[in-house]
Amino acid sequence: MRCFILRTFGDRNTFAIQYEFVANPFNETSLTGETWGKFELFVHGIDVLRYKRVDSVTAYQWNLIYITEWFSENLKYILSNEPFPLPVEGQDSLELLDHCLLFESDNDDEFDAWFDTKQEWEFRHSWFSNRAGSFLPDVFFRRVNGEIEIAWNNESTYSSEGISFINQIGIEYVPLGIFESTIKNFIEDFLDNLLQNSKNKCDAEEVYQKIKELIR
Repeated sequence: MRCFILRTFGDRNTFAIQYEFVANPFNETSLTGETWGKFELFVHGIDVLRYKRVDSVTAYQWNLIYITEWFSENLKYILSNEPFPLPVEGQDSLELLDHCLLFESDNDDEFDAWFDTKQEWEFRHSWFSNRAGSFLPDVFFRRVNGEIEIAWNNESTYSSEGISFINQIGIEYVPLGIFESTIKNFIEDFLDNLLQNSKNKCDAEEVYQKIKELIR
């Protein structure tokens, strides 16, 4: 599937997503392979995903179905008012998670339950678990009152692969309404684009219906 139109949702100086489908370099013909594309996420003018490898600055590319599915499944948790589930203090997501690591217990069940809770929160608030072998940075999305906190620390992420993120560390806040509308507009456009261009029509229709239900 090829579509060479760069699509933009939101304002790059506040919060925005840009994506476009491009030819799959591995010639994958499945529905997943058809979603190969470039993806940029801007927070106050910063593209969180851009990285350098062997002196070449690169925009993130992968099968974009993974990011789309993660947002559609977890947007309700990101927008929720539920507090951080463990009794630790921290000014932001990065501090909260770091302070979780200080927990100690001689009780194995208690220890396991603590870190299971931490991991579940991470799965719901960071797309990292859905990277599917790509160089997707670890980014956390959390509601703080009427804003969404977007926090990341990727100083050493994929460093063994020669990857260096252009914007390695950041904590930014964007209005909740802008975040929600931008994500939903991206997902809906992605689905329409996929359904219109896919050669795997049955699979595309199934994914379309499934994700539409999740973001209603």
